[in-house]
Amino acid sequence: MIKKILGIIVILAVIGGGIGWYEWHKSFTKAEDVKGISIAADKLSKEYGANEKAADSLYLNKVIEVSGAISEIDTNQDGHLMIILQTGDPMAGVQCTMRDKGTVAAKGSNITIKGYCSGNGITGVSLTQCAIKQ
Repeated sequence: MIKKILGIIVILAVIGGGIGWYEWHKSFTKAEDVKGISIAADKLSKEYGANEKAADSLYLNKVIEVSGAISEIDTNQDGHLMIILQTGDPMAGVQCTMRDKGTVAAKGSNITIKGYCSGNGITGVSLTQCAIKQ
């Protein structure tokens, strides 16, 4: 009886491990491989400011292409570049966390960034897994 229970536990552990390995190694869809919704940083910020729920229904977890001027460049705790695009509101920019650590950008330049919209936060609209559109 104990051997049957141990056998079942081993089989379940192997199946669980296989599923975990598959999920860990399956390919992630990069933002630049998906057709994104094009929008200016200022317009995106205004839409979120006017009605966050409506803006979430349009943009949340979707790939968007945001265009605007770079107001700030910083790095986050993981060493990834964070580019903040100017909007009409100096307290709420569009914060883009770049996927690749080697990304280079210049403050003040106009740029288009593709990434996944993760909604509105304290500092404005956030995008993750971003890449500069070439």
